[in-house]
Amino acid sequence: MDSGRRNFHAVWPSLFATSTGLNAFLPVLAFYVQERFGIVDGAELAFWTSIVYGAAPLAAALAGPLWGGLGDRVGKKPMAIRANLAIAATTALMPFAPTPVVLLVMRAVQGVLAGYVAPAMALVSQGTPRSEHGLVIARLQVAMAAGQATGPLLGAAVTHWFGRDAVFWLTSVLSAGAALRLHLSANEERPQRLVGAPPFLREFLHSSRQLLGNRVFAWLLVLVLVLRLGQNMAEPFLALFVRELGPEALLESLAPTRQLALDLTVGSVFAVLAVAQIGLTPWWGRLADRHGPLRCLAVLGVALAIVQAASAAVGTIDQFLVARALAATLMAGSMALAYAAASKRVVDERRTLAFSMIQSCMQFAFAGGPMLGAMIAVTAGGATEYRRLFVAAAILCMTAGLGMFVLRRHRTEAHNAHGP
Repeated sequence: MDSGRRNFHAVWPSLFATSTGLNAFLPVLAFYVQERFGIVDGAELAFWTSIVYGAAPLAAALAGPLWGGLGDRVGKKPMAIRANLAIAATTALMPFAPTPVVLLVMRAVQGVLAGYVAPAMALVSQGTPRSEHGLVIARLQVAMAAGQATGPLLGAAVTHWFGRDAVFWLTSVLSAGAALRLHLSANEERPQRLVGAPPFLREFLHSSRQLLGNRVFAWLLVLVLVLRLGQNMAEPFLALFVRELGPEALLESLAPTRQLALDLTVGSVFAVLAVAQIGLTPWWGRLADRHGPLRCLAVLGVALAIVQAASAAVGTIDQFLVARALAATLMAGSMALAYAAASKRVVDERRTLAFSMIQSCMQFAFAGGPMLGAMIAVTAGGATEYRRLFVAAAILCMTAGLGMFVLRRHRTEAHNAHGP
């Protein structure tokens, strides 16, 4: 088995395991914060949910490029293993947090030490022809989407039988297992350290300037950030929005308690999104290889804006599930297309850093979206109105989509991306 295929078969299950664990507790983090710390005020709950939810991706966005540069220097495999072990250790400690502030700090530490997606994808793509990067990256995203589908439902079942604290320990075990899988199965020749190579920080700054010197790549980072803000703004509040709409009728009739029916409905909202991603992400990857990832991102952004605007008008949980399924057909392509667009514009020696920059933009959106959403959702009187989040998200997605149309008209400055 060649290096690319061997690493694909090692990375795919590791991404699936880690994604499953994280998505077991993130969709219902608002419920955990409310129950664990006895928060009853709606505005206060929105505040703590947003900053605890966003602390890890914000810290990961800041630290990610440094880990990416280090991965190009010492190897992608050790960086992926390190990130998974960090997630396992920090998540295992979260149920012991006595206050929301301590939980916030734990999430921030998790973000600083994590960042498992970029090195994992770079590890696989380095052994794959560039003409197939869109499809291969899309297939790796399917692993994360499968985890998004499995995690919420598994988390609901574990919560019902063992309590919410047990979900964090489930995440820890799965992340540790992902690290073990990479250690045993992934293959990588460590980058050779050249005699007289500059210190790491100097090399990191030089490589970053080279990448950001490509205006197409730099603007791609900005537009990916805007698009992902539109996608992530409402995510941490979906559990609270679903509670306003009520549990799905069939689940309520089958579940022994209303709370379990509500947890399962929340899980279904995220699972619908993930299931669609599993089926459609490779299709987006093929479109990227055939028509270009920037063109596909442009269409995706405009169409997603329309769906987000429609989500603001739903009246029942069934309507919202349909809207989520439509959004999923579009969201399925955003990550793979962004990585594919970056991959076509960088050399192998800079790919982990470039992927880390893309990942940092997504993480900034993952962190900033909830915080921005909390400010938009809370009215002047302290009440919460979650529907306005979808309107704001639609505006951001439309802005990103139109920006992609403009960006693809510019000449790709490959000489800047490739460096001297």
